[in-house]
Amino acid sequence: MKESKKDNKNLFQKEYVQVMGVLNVTPDSFSDGGKYNTLEAAIKYAKQMIDNGVDIIDIGGQSTRPGYCEVSISEELQRVLPVIKALRKFAPKMPISIDTYFFEVAKKAVAAGANIINDIHGFRDVRMFEILQEFPKTHAVIMHGHRKKTVSLEKEIREFYESKIFQCLKRKISLSRICFDPGVGWKNKEETMDILRYSDRYAYPLIPLLIGISRKRIIGSLTKEEEIQNRDLGTIISSLYLANTGYVNILRVHDVKGMKQALSVWEQLTKK
Repeated sequence: MKESKKDNKNLFQKEYVQVMGVLNVTPDSFSDGGKYNTLEAAIKYAKQMIDNGVDIIDIGGQSTRPGYCEVSISEELQRVLPVIKALRKFAPKMPISIDTYFFEVAKKAVAAGANIINDIHGFRDVRMFEILQEFPKTHAVIMHGHRKKTVSLEKEIREFYESKIFQCLKRKISLSRICFDPGVGWKNKEETMDILRYSDRYAYPLIPLLIGISRKRIIGSLTKEEEIQNRDLGTIISSLYLANTGYVNILRVHDVKGMKQALSVWEQLTKK
């Protein structure tokens, strides 16, 4: 197993496009539910992702697929904490992200060794900012979720970003510790296509942008592929398109090996 030797001081702002690998320790996630919901299976897969060059491992204990049933805080903790602790032991320098919107889960996950809070509710619970204050090396992915539809999508997301920046500055949290996610999985097809085609409109100056479209419905729609497991090629192609725009810094995917290989070829072909 080859652990990443990359500098962890700033987890988001790199000179290359990073790959965030998805590790769902759930029985019901839309793509890989039930595959890694034992500690042994989760750690084995994490090691595989590390060998394949993953930059960040994103651990989730709560499925947010369409129609999902929310599990309790205690259940989510039972799922994610053992994995974080075990992963931190054998990969002390690997950036670990906790995919949660529960304050209690985020805080205990960070205390156990997670470096990043990835919140699909966009730090709606303002106590999340308190964790960033208490743990000054912790970073955050702040996602825009459901539309309010009172203004244009572009304006709504821009105002959302600015509100989160204000919250950080108010608490003296460095903006270098945050990353934005426009939340393509939470928009309709037209809105999602707009984000994918014009990522420059949904990026905020000097703040890294993460996009996760891996195996999602939009990929199935574009490729006419109903089988979720067969959407990796479409994911890689669309992700390379995003990388080529120069506005997307992190790609969240399930197929780490395929994505890293594709990025390696693209980077070498475009190198001047």
